[in-house]
Amino acid sequence: MTSCALFTPDDSNAEWLAEFKRQFAHLNVQDWQHIKHPELVKYGIVWKPTATFFQRFPNLTTVFNLGAGVDAILSNPAVPEHIDIYRIEDGGMAAQMNQYFSYFLLHFFRNMDQYQQQQTSQQWQVQPFKSAASFRVGILGLGQLGAQLAQHLQIYDFDVAGWSRSKKNLPNVTHYTGLEELETFLQRTDALCCLLPLTPETKGILNHQNMSQLPQGAVVINAGRGEHLIVDDLLKLLDQKHLRGAVLDVFEKEPLSAQHALWQHPKVMITPHSSAQSECAPCVEQIGQTLQAVVHNQSPSGLVDRHQGY
Repeated sequence: MTSCALFTPDDSNAEWLAEFKRQFAHLNVQDWQHIKHPELVKYGIVWKPTATFFQRFPNLTTVFNLGAGVDAILSNPAVPEHIDIYRIEDGGMAAQMNQYFSYFLLHFFRNMDQYQQQQTSQQWQVQPFKSAASFRVGILGLGQLGAQLAQHLQIYDFDVAGWSRSKKNLPNVTHYTGLEELETFLQRTDALCCLLPLTPETKGILNHQNMSQLPQGAVVINAGRGEHLIVDDLLKLLDQKHLRGAVLDVFEKEPLSAQHALWQHPKVMITPHSSAQSECAPCVEQIGQTLQAVVHNQSPSGLVDRHQGY
């Protein structure tokens, strides 16, 4: 029987353990702290694992992440270089992410931010009509979630483009590749959606230089990682009225401090890292199937390139 060590940072793993037992009882998934012979364990199922976890299981060969973002693993110096890392490619998150971005994109496209401002002064004024095809959405990062978002947004007839490090081929999506095409991508984008992974190359990519390339009145929606954004640069561009608004779901330090200036800024909307959450049953299904493929020396999808292409 294959033994797997399960790690969650708050030890609230009862739901996960029950679901693994229901779907894949033969995998013998156990709480990492209760395994009697850690030297026999080759597989880990984790979310934000600590160094102690890796020290306890010296013979790990593979870990399966309970989410799409693996930066917490890649940045952990205790993770041995030889360990293979597999990410969740969906786990119910794609539909949630599509809903999240659709909600806020429609908010700005239909001028709801302006109507909210008008309401405070009892101002009755209809904003000019504009066609959906004239609203240019740009997606930073065309991985699993970004690619699905690009396809989903076409139901609104928006003009959708995407940017990534490597070439992608998505129907009806204008694609830009590499740093040499980033400026052109930004200049044609009215609403910038960030779904990049966090890497040394993408850290701070939402900075003054890049965001100032966006057209006057553009908006920024960040559901990637907090470290992608230089907050002071964003606030400056909002105050200068170059940017119309921002929606932020992720922050460098979470939870966001109650004293942070972002809370009070009239052009910023904040959500508490809630754009998409892993759903237990579909995550377990994907991890279980991937783990079985690894055990049988097959080549499942989801393997992380430690250089993380986007």
